[in-house]
Amino acid sequence: MKHLVYGISLLAIAIMAVAGAMAASGRDVRENEADKALNTAVEQTLGQLKRYGNYEIGSEQELIADFQQALLLHISSDADIKVKILTADVEKGVLDVEVRQTYRTVKQKEKQAVCRKTVILEEFTEKRAYCIAEFLVDGVVYEKYSFYKGGSLAMPKEPRRDGSVFRGWKAKGTGNWFVPGMTAQEDITMEAVFQPSTP
Repeated sequence: MKHLVYGISLLAIAIMAVAGAMAASGRDVRENEADKALNTAVEQTLGQLKRYGNYEIGSEQELIADFQQALLLHISSDADIKVKILTADVEKGVLDVEVRQTYRTVKQKEKQAVCRKTVILEEFTEKRAYCIAEFLVDGVVYEKYSFYKGGSLAMPKEPRRDGSVFRGWKAKGTGNWFVPGMTAQEDITMEAVFQPSTP
């Protein structure tokens, strides 16, 4: 009897460990899929604009439609996708897009993966490497986006924590504070810094 209880306990622990690993890897898979799909769709859309010139109507709606079609071709997971077009300018060749995937985990909890990409046609003419910027709050990813190597970082919306005041973002490893116009040559992780609020 003792061995049976011991065996069932080990089985339960193993199942919980596998479920935890699946949930963690599921989030990474979703974020990677969204990030790669977004990069490919934006580059394909602006590549088409570069090859064929302006659209006949000159409408941003056609540029947006082409982008959405390209994006949907590269996403295969079962998630609700919300696409937010922040800027679409045919004349200047600018496309700034945010993609938000809402999905359910193994435990049926609703989670989100958010990716943002900004491309200017002049930058697109040279094939440049891109880097990832991650902003962490208490060790958890608050915002994540890609940018061209040597490009400027965009500051995310200020995070909140009960009983604390947000002081700013500090680079993990170097300890440099985020300043407007800050650039980076490689992947960067910024951590939120809080101080206790005075009563």
